[in-house]
Formats: sequence, structure tokens, C-alpha cells
Amino acid sequence: MISKKSGRTEVFGIIGFPVKHTLSPHFQNAAFASLGMDAVYIPFEVPPEKLKSSFASIKALGFSGINVTIPHKQAVLSLVDELSPEVKGIGAANTIVFRNGKAKAYNTDGEGFIRSLKNDLKIDPKGRSVLLFGCGGAAKAIAFVLAREGARSITFVDQAEKRAKELSAKTKKDFRRCGTKYIPFLGPRIDEEVWDSDLLVNASPMGMHKADACIVDPKALHKGLAVYDIVYNPPVTPLLKAAKKKGIKASNGLGMLLYQGVLSFEFFTGKKAPVSVMRAALKEAVKKC
Repeated sequence: MISKKSGRTEVFGIIGFPVKHTLSPHFQNAAFASLGMDAVYIPFEVPPEKLKSSFASIKALGFSGINVTIPHKQAVLSLVDELSPEVKGIGAANTIVFRNGKAKAYNTDGEGFIRSLKNDLKIDPKGRSVLLFGCGGAAKAIAFVLAREGARSITFVDQAEKRAKELSAKTKKDFRRCGTKYIPFLGPRIDEEVWDSDLLVNASPMGMHKADACIVDPKALHKGLAVYDIVYNPPVTPLLKAAKKKGIKASNGLGMLLYQGVLSFEFFTGKKAPVSVMRAALKEAVKKC
């Protein structure tokens, strides 16, 4: 507990809006404890209009590192001192390390997603046709690694069509061998695209709220499709429920959350992450959701 910490305690955290639902503190603090580290990880709810002042305060107070989640993954880039090569390529960050008065941004979302895709769904994206929902910070990281790993094509769709168009163009520019396009946010057009895809990835917040509907018509889901929904709370979204009814291979975002956290921990501390400890803590936290 924080009350048992000392004046030498290293402070880490996560900023976002909202952030009360986050499970990151459960497995990050478990990792610190398992290695006997004098460190603590705390969630901080930061609305967009307070991002700049909050970031300056975090830096001034001597935090060792923070994770960044919706909606700050792109806005935070203007506040750091250095960008990692991955962040430069992706255009978004989810991990900030503070060292020697400087803030360096990293992105572990993409690597976390790929590890989960390969380990949890047993899917290699090479040669696959992907339909990607949402074109925000997480989607940028996912598109980057999918294209890097050899996806044949990626189709982008977002309620803000401009974002889909821009991400499609950027991905094509960076990875010329990957076919890209964007489609309008219209049910019939989306369902048509589902039929032509091997992998459907939901990188949008759709599914987080009880009132959310399935992002596609369940009838469009087919046996040749795999589904990955990065939403992890609730653990079964309408999309996953529909996929499981069809007997389709599907996963929520818990694996991505775990692996991006593992990589963040290693950037934060320079130590090898205790993955089994972090996985166990995450599973326990999910049971209490």
C-alpha cells in the first residue's frame, strides 16, 4: 500500500479520461512487489483541458514514468523531449519515461497487440486482409505493426472519416507493400467488407458501455474470420458475444493490455518483467470487475 512507502519510493502511473476502469495498477504493483521494489503505480484521471498542466506537474514532482491512454496518446507528443523510433512511425505514445529531467515517449501498444494476436489467437497477420475499426492512438500502433508484419491489406473505418483517410494514407506511405483503403461508416458497406476480411480488429471504444451495439451485423461474421476486440472491460463485448455464437476464433484485449504493460514495465525499470506474476494479478483483477 502507498502508506507503507518511503521517501525514496519511485512513483509511476497512468493518465487518461476516463481511467477509473483501468486494470494496469493491479499487475504493475504486483510486479513491483514480486521484485521487492520500492515503487508504486497510481491511476490519475486527467481531462483533455488539463493535460498540459498535469503533465508538467508529474514531471516536476519527479515521477519515474507514466502510461498514457485515451484520449491523450497523440496530444502528449507535444509535451515530451524525445520520441522513440516507434513513436515517430506510429504518431502516438502510451509510455513516458522520465530520466535526468527529460521525458521520452515510447509505444508498446503495437508490440503488445502483436504478441497477444500470436500467443492468444495463434494468428500470424502475414498475408492476411484486415478490417480495422477506429483510427485513434491504439489503432495507429496496431496498423503500424500489422503492416510491418506483412498484412496483405488493411481497410480502415472510423466515425470520423477524415481520421480513417489519413491513417490509410500514412500506412500506405510507410509500408508500400501493404494495400490500404478507407470506407465510410455505413452498415452495409462495413458488412460487405467483413465478408472480404480474414481478421477484424476493433480498436475503438465501442463495446465499453452497456448500451453499445455490435459494431457489425452478426450475420456478416463468417467462419474464415478471426476477431480481436481491444476492449477488455467488459470482458465479453457484443462483438465477441456474436463471434462466439458463430464459433469464430476471438479474443478481447486483456492479452494486449498484459503485454503492453510488460513492455512498459521494462522501459520503466530496466528490469525483466515477471510476466507470470503480472498475468496472475490481471486475471484476479478481472474476476472483481
